[in-house]
Amino acid sequence: RLEAETIRDALLAVGGNLDSTPFGPSVLEDSTRRSVYLRVKRSELLPVLTIFDAPEPTQSIGERSVTTVPTQALALLNSPFVRRQAERLMARIKPPTPTPAHPTSPAAAVDRGYQIALGRAATDAERTRMLMFIDRQRVALEPAPDAADRALSEFCHTLLCLSEFVYVD
Repeated sequence: RLEAETIRDALLAVGGNLDSTPFGPSVLEDSTRRSVYLRVKRSELLPVLTIFDAPEPTQSIGERSVTTVPTQALALLNSPFVRRQAERLMARIKPPTPTPAHPTSPAAAVDRGYQIALGRAATDAERTRMLMFIDRQRVALEPAPDAADRALSEFCHTLLCLSEFVYVD
């Protein structure tokens, strides 16, 4: 599994807003800088890092422990930070307004989402399943004028919650 700081950085990178500027002072938790630059306050540890076994700053450790617990999946599902990154990913993969010369398809958005989030192409079965998921979400949200965007955002959130996003094979 990726380390806690790497998970946070990967979420920012997929959202397209990771600031990879090297060097400089420490920053607050709401920054888009890499996690190595986050200011650590012993009394206020970041929940998204703590849940994924970031070490406590009060003691030295030789090796990090790695746990796998259900609360990690729940943290990804319910985190406002992860939700914001999913919305930013949606903006990156959202098909442009179609024109007769350049028609767009939701399948292209699904393929782009898989490529950005997981670094690979979606299989035919995954593409079909995700297109059905996006369509069901759109229908469920239908009265809303932005139902299509919100459905695509739910797809992106699903990608960020996959084990494949957090575990490197």
